[in-house]
Amino acid sequence: METLEARMRDGVRLVLDRFDPVGPSLTASVILLHGLSSNAQLWWPVARLLSEQGVCSYTVDQRGHGRSGGAGSPMGIAESADDLLTVVKSISPSEPLAVVGQSWGASVALHYGAVAADKPEVRPYVVGLVDGGFQAMGRAFPSREDALKELRPAEIDGRPIEELDAFFRRRYEDWDPEILLAARAGFHVDSAGLAYRRLAVSDHMVILSDLLDYEPHIDAGRLRSKLLLIPALAGSPEADEAKTEAAGRLLAEAPNQGWLRPIMGDHDLHAQYPERIAEIIFESLSA
Repeated sequence: METLEARMRDGVRLVLDRFDPVGPSLTASVILLHGLSSNAQLWWPVARLLSEQGVCSYTVDQRGHGRSGGAGSPMGIAESADDLLTVVKSISPSEPLAVVGQSWGASVALHYGAVAADKPEVRPYVVGLVDGGFQAMGRAFPSREDALKELRPAEIDGRPIEELDAFFRRRYEDWDPEILLAARAGFHVDSAGLAYRRLAVSDHMVILSDLLDYEPHIDAGRLRSKLLLIPALAGSPEADEAKTEAAGRLLAEAPNQGWLRPIMGDHDLHAQYPERIAEIIFESLSA
């Protein structure tokens, strides 16, 4: 793994990691985008598995997240997709490109695919959405105020890191221990051992407010890429059916169609089942 930096148009520095292909190359590249208040490290296991399949893989700490700068700057879906355009130009892949995002990162990936549709030099061959970006999120709540109140993250800044570590052990029980380290990477720890979010709650809420206005069906209709949809199913028949149907409707909007691959599991499917997610991404690149 090689850690790189890219400078955005407004001077903000983003950090990304490159996983070079091991063995015969598929002549394909993939950029993996994390969700809101997450970080690139949750994608590292998938990136390594793809590199073993011959895929050059990149994970990105998006603006305001992880090791990247940009706290307090504009960081909605449009700004993040513009950042991704700068990243793609900086790495200038010569092979077919896939952009895959999870949760909020899925919306960024979808918008990027729409923006890049008429730019062959940066247009992705595949746009992948992992449990996100399937439907207009703002319509799932009675009002905007209800959504912002319900989805506001807990105020946990200043807690001892031992408390967070214990929470992560419960949250990610039976998962790869590497995921515990990835979850911790979303925080910085001061000299007193107290943990603070790398993405401030105020910035989280700015991104969330922007996400509530996002209309994915508009962008899906603009795509020239194949669309890969991976919903996480929770075992609730009604909810799972509704989510799968929403993903199917979005897929029907995409001119070049693609694949719908539901998986029973956690919202963080990429962290819970990296082997399965890597396999599905590889299959879409190989198609």
